[in-house]
Amino acid sequence: MLSRLLPAPGTARILTLATLVNTLGNGAYLTCSVLFLTRSVGLTPVQVGVGLGVAAVLGTLLSAPLGYVADRVGPKGMQIGALVTLGVVYAGLVLVDGFWSFVALACVIAVGEAAAKGASGAMIAGAVPPAQRIELRAFVRSVNNGGIALGALLGGIPLLLDTRAAYVAMLLGNACTFLVAAAILSRADRVPVLPAPADGPRLVALRDKPFLVFTVIDGVMASTYNEILSIGLPLWLATQRHAPLWLVTAALLVNTVGCVTLQVWASRGVDGLRDAGRIGRRGALVVGASCVLYGLTAGLPVWAVATLILVAAGVHVLGELWLSTATFSVVFGLAPDWAQGQYQGTYAMGRQLGNMVTPPVLALMVTSGGVAGWVGLGAAFALAGVVYPAVVRWGRRTRPQVGELAGTGS
Repeated sequence: MLSRLLPAPGTARILTLATLVNTLGNGAYLTCSVLFLTRSVGLTPVQVGVGLGVAAVLGTLLSAPLGYVADRVGPKGMQIGALVTLGVVYAGLVLVDGFWSFVALACVIAVGEAAAKGASGAMIAGAVPPAQRIELRAFVRSVNNGGIALGALLGGIPLLLDTRAAYVAMLLGNACTFLVAAAILSRADRVPVLPAPADGPRLVALRDKPFLVFTVIDGVMASTYNEILSIGLPLWLATQRHAPLWLVTAALLVNTVGCVTLQVWASRGVDGLRDAGRIGRRGALVVGASCVLYGLTAGLPVWAVATLILVAAGVHVLGELWLSTATFSVVFGLAPDWAQGQYQGTYAMGRQLGNMVTPPVLALMVTSGGVAGWVGLGAAFALAGVVYPAVVRWGRRTRPQVGELAGTGS
């Protein structure tokens, strides 16, 4: 039974356990961070937003270079170093006493998280044979979602107490999860550093045109399907006076349970790049259909709204699972083995771009567009689904060209 719920013993299982421990703390921090910074530190919401925005830009710009460093020094050491640094810096947040000290620490956190993400992807790529990478990445995503959900429940305790002592305890607890995760990760096997070509460009991912196009399309889609439930649906239900807002919690619960229990199932039987275009198209079309279902709740009685929202949430999570599986397949499949870290970091840039663009666009479409806005959002996903396989085929065709450019035939 345990073997079915966890990846194989060894580095794969160690990576999964480290992720679970770390995301427990992350979930608690995400739940409480804004109130800690505003109510305990005394920052204004605008200052918090500006500080996080500056940090996000810095982390985005450094994602690919830090991934390159992980490839060259070894992803295990890079990830452990990033986790330890993040543990120290998160603990240092208890000393924040104003805007500039917050900005400084937020920037270090953003850079540390960018380093950890690139190194984590490279660790997964090097921990198992290529045929097992997608399934292991699915295990890690499943545990990541479960850990954040459980951590968010723990974060409710300091929210209820609403005292500085409770917030400080949460910060120090989060910091400890980084250090414990680093200690767990130290037991993993070392991923060997593969030699980079001597005569090619170092940041080859930033010259890989099909991969960059994929990064933008997939990154914006991923940000959008994540924000639909946290931004789009709450705003939509708020405009429908008769619709109960508890449906947001119900939809989030459906999504969380689906992502935790079904991500590995969605990844099984997928043959890397060969299946990525088909799976990505399917996922985009299904998420697009869920958008139309959300919009169709306009003006319906409460029982019909509740039923349709829950159905839409179930459809949504299936599309999300397939899109995530396609993402794993493309990022691992298009990257040369010696450059897995920088490709992971470059993909993270697309996700960050989506995180910057999606919230205002989504809010505008839902609040101003109404049903037409939801249908337009569904059409955008459908269009992306149609384009998706073509971009993947383009990437597959150019692998020899990338190999020549980089000095490798991978």
